[in-house]
Amino acid sequence: MDIYLKEAYLHIVDRQAGDPVLSELPLDLSKDYLREYIEKKIAKMYSPQSKAGQIDLASDIGQILTQQTELKMMSQQLVNLWYQSYQQSEEAPSCDIIVAKYELDTTPYLAFLKLNYSQGYTHFLDQTEEGLYNQFILHQAILPNKTQKVDEGVIINLQTYDFQLLEKRYQFSGEKKAYFSTEFIAQVPSLSLEENVKAIKKVASKIGSEFADEDYQVVAKVKQAIVESIDQNGYIEPKEIAESVFKENITAQLAFQEKVAEKGVSAAAPLIANVKEVSEKKYNKQKLKLSNGIEMIIPMDVYQDPNLLEFVNQPDGTISVMIKNVEDISTKL
Repeated sequence: MDIYLKEAYLHIVDRQAGDPVLSELPLDLSKDYLREYIEKKIAKMYSPQSKAGQIDLASDIGQILTQQTELKMMSQQLVNLWYQSYQQSEEAPSCDIIVAKYELDTTPYLAFLKLNYSQGYTHFLDQTEEGLYNQFILHQAILPNKTQKVDEGVIINLQTYDFQLLEKRYQFSGEKKAYFSTEFIAQVPSLSLEENVKAIKKVASKIGSEFADEDYQVVAKVKQAIVESIDQNGYIEPKEIAESVFKENITAQLAFQEKVAEKGVSAAAPLIANVKEVSEKKYNKQKLKLSNGIEMIIPMDVYQDPNLLEFVNQPDGTISVMIKNVEDISTKL
């Protein structure tokens, strides 16, 4: 993923101090470590857990995005808008906010990334009358490392105003709610790719059991069908998945389509921008855990090839797993 950072601001939200401390100057993106940190945080937003939708340009956030051209003012207004809701939570922690403009494949995007603080230890060198004094101090505002996903955030396509977000539920007046989407973004996003897949797998397993299909076989067919559907269409098509998983069983196909629709799975629902890449990476392997403790991770093309892998039903009701035509075996610690 080739992310090109254009400009970024860092704003501080200390819940103990009051209102956000808004930066007047942009971050120095000539520093390689800083660019790498922000780019990795943005890349983590392209996740199976991300939910998608489109900004309502008549909403408060839509007005800010369309009326402000300078990132400085846009970022400050976005933070203030977000904080109107965030400050009402009795448990939401202090954090930093990075607001950045970047390009991906020449398309302009805006990223709003929330980085919660954590505690961490570091050393401190003090000069006393007795001499140098090296000691530990507890730091209360440690940011997540560069490989961690952001706690909450949204990336917005500045041409189409499509968005994808990650969010957490916080307590507001004793009730847990996902304020980030419903209040800040002012949208109820579609199910994430991960939520779609979980719903589909659950429904398919239930219907498969009614027709005496082995659960592990049904799940494998579901994963393969999802990857193929997204690769061909760019979205999840429940009808195609039903036909692939349940073949000629029309009754099972119709039952599957009805149940997944009840779960909110729809071909019309928006998905994240790089859904093909994400689905191929995450769902193109089959994980098996056998009753004897053996665990296997099998590429889907190997799983589907009877010349490489075969499941044999034994007369005593057990299942044998046969791995075939292996040229070499290596071990890893």
